[in-house]
Amino acid sequence: MRTRNEKILLAVFFAILFLGVNYYGYLWLFKQQAALDATCQQLQTDQLEAKVDLRDLESCRAEKSWIEAHQPTMGEEGDTKAQIQKVVSDGAHQNKLDILEQGLGSEVEQGPAGSKVMYSLKVKGSMEGICHWLAELQKPANFYAVSIDALQADQDLKSFVCRLQVARYYKPAGGS
Repeated sequence: MRTRNEKILLAVFFAILFLGVNYYGYLWLFKQQAALDATCQQLQTDQLEAKVDLRDLESCRAEKSWIEAHQPTMGEEGDTKAQIQKVVSDGAHQNKLDILEQGLGSEVEQGPAGSKVMYSLKVKGSMEGICHWLAELQKPANFYAVSIDALQADQDLKSFVCRLQVARYYKPAGGS
């Protein structure tokens, strides 16, 4: 037979054990719930992105078919490079820009998306002239892309010097 003090100590022990197990069980459940909430939120975000992508799918198809129908095909490499040089130079002169340096890329880059011909140049002129020239050059129907390496004010502080690379894109081999 147990004494009264032993029964009280046994009851206190089981109460502490019960509270400890519940406390750690609650912590475990709380972590599980937080992980599930994060997963649920990520899935909802993914679902919203997928809905936006599906909404834009038709316009993307239309853009792709327009590109396939209008993208130029590459002719002779020399003729193509001469044409790019002429278009870029004429556009610069029409916008009253001085060409300080110019040079064609040595090779035509071939990739799965098509061919790319690079042309590097350095021009000097008004900011308005540079912006108008670049806007005209980069119209979607032209298939030119420009990356500006440097743009800085000239010593006279009235004109700007712009060093840039112009790329023209052509249909991939096979003409898809």
